[in-house]
Amino acid sequence: MSHLSARVSDDDSDSDWDEGNTDQVSNNIPGPNASKGELMEALKALQLEVQQLRADNRALKEKNKVLVSEKPKRKRRVEAPDALVAHEQTISLYARKYGMTVEMFPDSELLIKKRPDSPTPFNSADRYKTSATQESAFLDELYTHFPERIHETVMGSEYFKDLVHKCIADARSNEIKKLRGVAGDIFELPGKYFANASYDRAAIVDIQKMFGVSGKTQTYKIFPPLLFPSLQEDTTLKTVFGNWTLFAKILRASLYGVTSLHQEPCGGSKTNARKWSLQQVTPGSIAWAAVIVIFLLSPDTEFPGSGVGKSSTINYKDLFFQYKKLLITKWETKRIKTIVTNINRYVFGAAKLSTSMDPAGAEDFSEEINRAMLALDMDTDSEED
Repeated sequence: MSHLSARVSDDDSDSDWDEGNTDQVSNNIPGPNASKGELMEALKALQLEVQQLRADNRALKEKNKVLVSEKPKRKRRVEAPDALVAHEQTISLYARKYGMTVEMFPDSELLIKKRPDSPTPFNSADRYKTSATQESAFLDELYTHFPERIHETVMGSEYFKDLVHKCIADARSNEIKKLRGVAGDIFELPGKYFANASYDRAAIVDIQKMFGVSGKTQTYKIFPPLLFPSLQEDTTLKTVFGNWTLFAKILRASLYGVTSLHQEPCGGSKTNARKWSLQQVTPGSIAWAAVIVIFLLSPDTEFPGSGVGKSSTINYKDLFFQYKKLLITKWETKRIKTIVTNINRYVFGAAKLSTSMDPAGAEDFSEEINRAMLALDMDTDSEED
């Protein structure tokens, strides 16, 4: 039977077949007094059995390959220092606030960097002079937002970066889900347009007017009519962000709950406003609300993690950057102060002013942005006299 053994061992590709079946194989071998014919029959039977075992083994290997390929891929978990784990709840709380009030699309590479010794002030217009000042101001704003007690031990780690991204995405998804249920009230349109994320909003004439588009081929503007009072697009951009009620409603619903749109906020401990001790809006929160308004009206069904809408191709990341840049740069002008005061009154019930304060977007809107900044510089505008 050495010949049979040699044939089995020569097949390297199947050398790891189940050895547990060897007893069964040996039971089929005739005794020493068997005739030649019986031995030949036994040999044939053994060869067939071995072939079947090989076939079964190959099938199991293929099945295993499929199972391995279909297994959800888990990101390699970065080992977290004990200090970070101890502060995880704090990081989560501040990260959710950070995503809504400061930075909607934080740069992953910057989240693992340390703040420079002499950073560019985040609430200064100088932050947008160069890419270097933008990075410096980003880090200044990041470290100003998170508690000092975690600066050295936690911030700058891979785990911190991953946790911040996760918390921002989770919080945004949760807010969008809630806002879809009251979007009809916010926009004074049928609620069915928004309750169903897949509803064909691109075909709704009223929504087209808000975007300033028409027909099947729609190119979305960086400053659509919905940003202006009474949806009257102003080519001089003097009244951009003048349709502040939309942003105020979005922020009120997100900070105090959707029921606050129809009644005075209860100020419960579970509201974002209470958890975050938030009493006034920031440039980042107004820009966040403007982007959420555009997303809810868009044909996109899911908010894109990449920042670019799948159906609309709207670059939400760039919109946020440009809106926040404009607001920070003109935060102290009379017209922006008036808009901020109105939003604060609507959201918090009292007029409160703030001087709080991204990586550049891909599309070049510099001409429109510059026009808007010039138009919003109302310190010398006779209309504000």
